[in-house]
Amino acid sequence: MKIDLEKLPRERKDFYIKLSGDFGEAEFCGFYFKDGSFLAIDGAIRGDIYVICDISGERFVDILNEKLKIKVTNGSYKGFDEEYDIVECDSGIFDFEAFLEDEIKMFQNDYHKKQEFGNGELEI
Repeated sequence: MKIDLEKLPRERKDFYIKLSGDFGEAEFCGFYFKDGSFLAIDGAIRGDIYVICDISGERFVDILNEKLKIKVTNGSYKGFDEEYDIVECDSGIFDFEAFLEDEIKMFQNDYHKKQEFGNGELEI
């Protein structure tokens, strides 16, 4: 699903995007609305994502569960928002599926360890 940032709908709209592939399965859902010149999105990304354990090097499934509050701007933005993260979009089109794919890649690049390795605290 793609939204033209020059033609934002005035009313709130719900969305649901689901992707599956070699990475596992993920969904991005919530609602979006026009907030001034921004596309505001309140949503969540959830899924079972294949990652590599940074301790053992083994592939395993980790749970992605992240709430998001973002404002998308057409072009660069020099301001700040207390409640929302700002996403700059140079193309003038916000692509929900591409955003979800990027979030999955960022999650996969984070530090991951299997539960069997504990919480990382040393016992004395």
